[in-house]
Amino acid sequence: MNAFLEVTGLRKEFLMHILNDKQIDALEDINFSMEEGEIIGLTGKSGSGKSSLMKCIYGTYLIGEGSVMYDSKTFGPIDLAASSEHEMLQIRRNEMTYCSQFLQVIPRVPALEVVAEQLILEGTDRSSAIDQARSFLDRLGLPEELWDAYPSTFSGGEQQRINVAQAIISSPRFLLIDEPTASLDLKTKNVVIQMILDMKTKGTSVLCITHDEHTLNNLADRELHLKNGRIQEAAVA
Repeated sequence: MNAFLEVTGLRKEFLMHILNDKQIDALEDINFSMEEGEIIGLTGKSGSGKSSLMKCIYGTYLIGEGSVMYDSKTFGPIDLAASSEHEMLQIRRNEMTYCSQFLQVIPRVPALEVVAEQLILEGTDRSSAIDQARSFLDRLGLPEELWDAYPSTFSGGEQQRINVAQAIISSPRFLLIDEPTASLDLKTKNVVIQMILDMKTKGTSVLCITHDEHTLNNLADRELHLKNGRIQEAAVA
């Protein structure tokens, strides 16, 4: 296996039990590959299959057909579509991070703790992890008076900063991220773009869903455009 990730013949459908098991075809014959350190922008209208594709790669959706070959540091080349629960959990813990569009945190946990958590789980000294979290939040423009507050009470843009910070602070090998700049002003968008590009220089590969042309043009190496569950075009961004 030469590619970092190679998706072949991927198909995903949903059965709508409340509609007499009506079948909805979400993805059909998806084929693409990506290299290590590459950033791919995943685009398309709402409902085109972008999030479904990302969740199929991450393993939260079971696929109907096809393979998702991933060059794992832990297991070597592995088909994520056929991997065991143990293998998938190990890959998520050590190599792959999924950042959804919406922040999901435990209530009454301060922002600094939320952002530092992954570093602490990976064995970083707590004091060092908190210092790194402070640095990230400062760079992202989150007011210092909110660092010890609870993100569940934050505005949409403030929550987006926390969401991005906790996803990238540990520099995962493979980052799957959904709309990282959707609720941000231009200045903060550029900070997020640069932070992700900094990760790229360290070898991180990124699959990024975005509707934002500025983010796509300044972040992605190339674009995969989905329409009605199919890849319509692959272009240099």
